[in-house]
Amino acid sequence: MAQATITSKEINAARENYRGIAKRGSGLYFVIADLARIDPMYQYSLDYFVKLFQLRLKLSEHPADLDSRLKVLIEDITRSFYFNICRGLFEKDKLLFSFMIAVKIQLGSGAVSQREWNFFLRGPSVDVPNKNEAPAYLSDFEGLKIWKLLQGLEDANKNFFGLSSSFKDSVAGAIWRQIIETDDPVDLELPEFYEKSCSPFQKLMILKVLREEKLILAVKKYVKTTLGAVFIESPPFNLKAAFEDSTATTPLIFILSPGADPMTALLNLAKEREMDGPRFKILSLGQGQGQIAAEYIKNARNSGDWVCLQNCHLAATWMTDFERLQEGQVEGEIHEDYRYFPIFLIYLNNL
Repeated sequence: MAQATITSKEINAARENYRGIAKRGSGLYFVIADLARIDPMYQYSLDYFVKLFQLRLKLSEHPADLDSRLKVLIEDITRSFYFNICRGLFEKDKLLFSFMIAVKIQLGSGAVSQREWNFFLRGPSVDVPNKNEAPAYLSDFEGLKIWKLLQGLEDANKNFFGLSSSFKDSVAGAIWRQIIETDDPVDLELPEFYEKSCSPFQKLMILKVLREEKLILAVKKYVKTTLGAVFIESPPFNLKAAFEDSTATTPLIFILSPGADPMTALLNLAKEREMDGPRFKILSLGQGQGQIAAEYIKNARNSGDWVCLQNCHLAATWMTDFERLQEGQVEGEIHEDYRYFPIFLIYLNNL
C-alpha cells in the first residue's frame, strides 16, 4: 500500500512537468475551434486535433534532458499546428489565425490581461468623460475620437498612466505627433517611458488607437515579436507534409479555384510511395458515379490502395452518403497502407 502511494506521487509529479504542454494544446484547440466563426468551412473535430497532437508527440525530437524536451514540444506543437491549419485557410485569414494564437498564449501566461484584450476588441467599456483638453493637432473630429480613446486606455493598465498628458509634453508630444502623421508609424519608437514600460501588446493597443488603418502592419510586428517571423509568412503548400499528417480515417480535401490542378503533384507522390498505376484509383464524379466511388473506397480500405475523387462539386447530393461512409469506418479494420487517403478534389467556381 505504501509503495502504491509513493508510485502515485511519482506519477503525479512527472505528469505535472507536462502541464505546460497540455495548456498549450488546450489553447491551440480553442483558437482552432473559434475559426468556424470566421468561415463555416473552418471546422475541425476534437478527434482530428487529438490525433495530430499525438502525432507531434511521436515525431518531434526527443532530447534526453526534460527541460529541452518540454521546450521542443512547445515549439513543435505550436509551429506544426500553424502550418497544418494554414493549409485549409484562405490567404486573408492566415494572419488572423497567427494573431489569435499569439494572444491566446499571452492571455494564458498573463502577459495580456482580459481587460486589455476587451479594450482592444471593443474599446472602453463605459463612456469616458473628457478629463482635459486635447492638444491642437488632435482638435479635429478624428483627433477628438483618438483623444477620448486615449483617456479610456489609461484605465486599461497602470503602464498607460498619464498617457494623455504626455501628448502635451514638448518632447513626448513631438514623438506622438510624428506617429500620428507619418506614413510608416509601426517601426517608430514610442516616447521613452512607454517604449520601456509597455509590453508588445500594449504598444499594439496604443497604435490601434492612434493609427487604426495601420493595424495589419502592427499586428504582423506583434506576432513576429511574440511567436517569430515564421508565423507572419504564408506557408507554401507542401503535399508531402500534408500526406505525412493525414491518417487512414481522414480524407485529404483539396479546395481549388478554377484552373488549379494538383494531379501532377499527386501522381508524383503516388510514384514516390510506390502507389502509382493500378493502386491509385482515380474517378471523376458526376451523375451515377456515387456508388462506384463508394465501392472504390470500401475496396481500398481492405487492399490499401489510394482513391482520388475529382469534381466532387458535381456530386453534391452524394456528399451526405460519403459522410455516412466516413462515420461508419472502423480504424482497426483499415489497411495500414490506406491510412493516408482518400483524396477529394473540390472545385469551387466562386473563390
